[in-house]
Amino acid sequence: MSSASDESAPDTEFDFRAPLRLSRRLTLPCRVVWSPLQGVMTRTLLHAAAQLDLIPCWFTPFFSTGGVSVPKSAAVRRKLAPYRVRPDLPLVFQLIGHDAGSLAATAAVFAQEDCVNGINLNFACPSKTVTASGNGAALLDRPSVVGELTRAVVDAVPGDVSVSVKLRTGKDSAELLPQIVREVCAAGADWIVFHWRTAAEGYCPVNAAERFRRIRLAVETAGTVPVFGNGDVTDRAGAEELVRETGCAGVAVGRGVLSDPWLAKRILSGDRNAPTLEERTAFLRMLASGTDSTRRGRNWFLECVKMTFGPDSQEFREARAGGWDELRARWS
Repeated sequence: MSSASDESAPDTEFDFRAPLRLSRRLTLPCRVVWSPLQGVMTRTLLHAAAQLDLIPCWFTPFFSTGGVSVPKSAAVRRKLAPYRVRPDLPLVFQLIGHDAGSLAATAAVFAQEDCVNGINLNFACPSKTVTASGNGAALLDRPSVVGELTRAVVDAVPGDVSVSVKLRTGKDSAELLPQIVREVCAAGADWIVFHWRTAAEGYCPVNAAERFRRIRLAVETAGTVPVFGNGDVTDRAGAEELVRETGCAGVAVGRGVLSDPWLAKRILSGDRNAPTLEERTAFLRMLASGTDSTRRGRNWFLECVKMTFGPDSQEFREARAGGWDELRARWS
């Protein structure tokens, strides 16, 4: 029973800088990770993040195991090469798929590399292209299958390699959330990155009370398995509110880093300021220096300008109106 002094004591501030040991090979250096951003986390962006020390650990976009043979060692090393620019950072490699055999075999190949500290399984991606193939969030209406896939990977990799999952609340509703979490925990997942929207909700707004209720339910169901909350964390205050209201073990920042690449560092330092013009400019200069002049390269860089300054900003309007040479001249 709590004493009167305990009840009146102020809440202890959450320490985002505290490390978290998840397996013999993986200790997260803090309680903030960059959630993978498929199609955005290019080699150029990763290099800029590493050079500017924006990222506390590597958490890769997904590698699909559907319809392909298990990658050879040379292909694995090529896939891991962009992350070797900062070999001091822990690396969690994400896989996506719905066949237990290919998921397990691919996980085992990547786990043989010394630089891979953990494997993450993506059961969260709501992309229609991904879910149409039976992957990502399409599996959330079959919790037992999610558990079987997780167990297959846990059994396939060495015991010192951490296995985690990325989850959404459900496919169409939150009804199966407790069962999903119980399945992955029973299968041996070391930690969970949990996005509070359902796949059907995509990136639509959800009221705060429901958002926190879902995360609390995941945290309570997971028990001793740490849960990192994910979704709409855009500043230090939002990260603090998330852990305070839900009891989660940390936060995974996603789209928030597109408008503020320094977001993880701000959360860790307690900085409540918005990114400065100088910070945004420094980031885009590094991206421009590593971007080629192909149409794909130009479009990707334009998307980065839009994400950094906003779709209605003067910077984005000018960037879209100008040619590639003008773009490079401005940001180099």
